Amino acid sequence: MPYAITLRLDAEAASFIEALWRALASRGISDEALRLGYPPHLTLAVYPDSADRGRLIAAARGVATHWRALPITLASLGVFPGTPATMFLAPVVTPALLALHAELLSSLVGELVDAHYQLGHWVPHVTLASDLANPATAIAALDPAGFPIVGVLDTMEAVRFRPVQVLESRRLADA
Repeated sequence: MPYAITLRLDAEAASFIEALWRALASRGISDEALRLGYPPHLTLAVYPDSADRGRLIAAARGVATHWRALPITLASLGVFPGTPATMFLAPVVTPALLALHAELLSSLVGELVDAHYQLGHWVPHVTLASDLANPATAIAALDPAGFPIVGVLDTMEAVRFRPVQVLESRRLADA
C-alpha cells in the first residue's frame, strides 16, 4: 500500500464536495470517492509502499508544526484523460500552496515521490472520481451554480491507502 501526504479541507467545504460525490453516485456515474471513506482532500505527495514510513511521518509532523491553515478556492473542474479518466476540482494555485508542496518534498529528499507529484509536475487537485468511462456525463451531472467552492486546508495527514489508514494527523494553526 502506498503512502500519501494530504491536506484536508475544512468541514464546510468538505460538505460541498461530498454533495458532489453523492450526486455522481446517485446518478450511477461513480461512487468511488464515497467508497474510499476518506474526507475531501488535496494530495501533496504520493510515495511507494517501499518508502520509509517513519521518515514520512516524521517529515509530515515536522513541516506541519509551523504550517498555517491555507485558504483555498476550488474554481473549476478538470479532467485527467485516460481510461478510466479522473475528474477533479482545480484550485486557484497560489505561491503559498506551491511553497507547502516544495517544503514537503525538500524534507523528504531521497524518498521516491510519484512522478505526478514531483516539483514542476504536480497539478494540485481534489479528486471527484477516478473511474470515469465518460467524463462528459460526469461533468453534466454536476450543478455549476455551486462553484467556486471556498474553503480552508486545515489538517495535514500522512496516510496509507487503499484502504485508507491515517498514520499522522495534525491540525494546522489558524491563518
